Amino acid sequence: MSGNAASFSLGAGPDACLLLHGLTGAPSEVLPVAQALARAGIHCLGPLLPGHGTRPEDLFGLTRDDLREAATSALRSLSGARRVYVVGLSMGALLATGLAARSRMREGIPSVERLVLCAPALEFRGLARVFTSVVGRLPGLPLLSWKPARGVPVPEVPADVAEGPLRADGSYVQVPLGWGRELRLLSAETLQLARRVHCPTLILHGRRDTTAAVSGAQKLAAALGSTSVELRVLPDSGHLLPLDVDGPQVCSDIVSFLKES
Repeated sequence: MSGNAASFSLGAGPDACLLLHGLTGAPSEVLPVAQALARAGIHCLGPLLPGHGTRPEDLFGLTRDDLREAATSALRSLSGARRVYVVGLSMGALLATGLAARSRMREGIPSVERLVLCAPALEFRGLARVFTSVVGRLPGLPLLSWKPARGVPVPEVPADVAEGPLRADGSYVQVPLGWGRELRLLSAETLQLARRVHCPTLILHGRRDTTAAVSGAQKLAAALGSTSVELRVLPDSGHLLPLDVDGPQVCSDIVSFLKES
């Protein structure tokens, strides 16, 4: 496992935040946000989701339910915190929405006080749209060398790593085609659950995102049951907001939003 693919636990304080990465991604995608929150006195937990951080084949046999259960278990581990927040990126934003919707309905899961959704993967663009809307309607298929738009240039990868399954940031260079269906269904389920989310929510999306469409963020914002929803579109950023040109502003905005509670 790449060091950048490892789970993290940062900071200390009475409040805690769960941070969820995207499909084929790794905790490193949300690490800058966690570091900023930790400096602000919030304990941060960034789990490596099942099937990630090793090899793409390990996603075979897993479904969105496995990732959802892992996210739920991670949230449950924060039950002792005074307030609990959730931040999700891309597919992680869909899982985060589901957690916020279910947290008030399931015993042993702390209530989500505030929710941050970065580049929610609700509607798609380019190859990601083909992956979910076309490939995602076909039966189980083998690996595809699909390279989701990373939003920023990927760091130079040493030769021995470049030929393997992981990028330098711990993310995959491939994804099983069957996950096109899983991602499509997770997106639809998230939209259905959105009305059950009543906590204050901040949605951040990059105008230059070539993976997730801004229209999806707009649709999700309108569907949420919360009376306090803010959508901010960053004109110069792509999909991986914490790592893109507006990353420092993204981190600052998230810290300010969570510290309002």
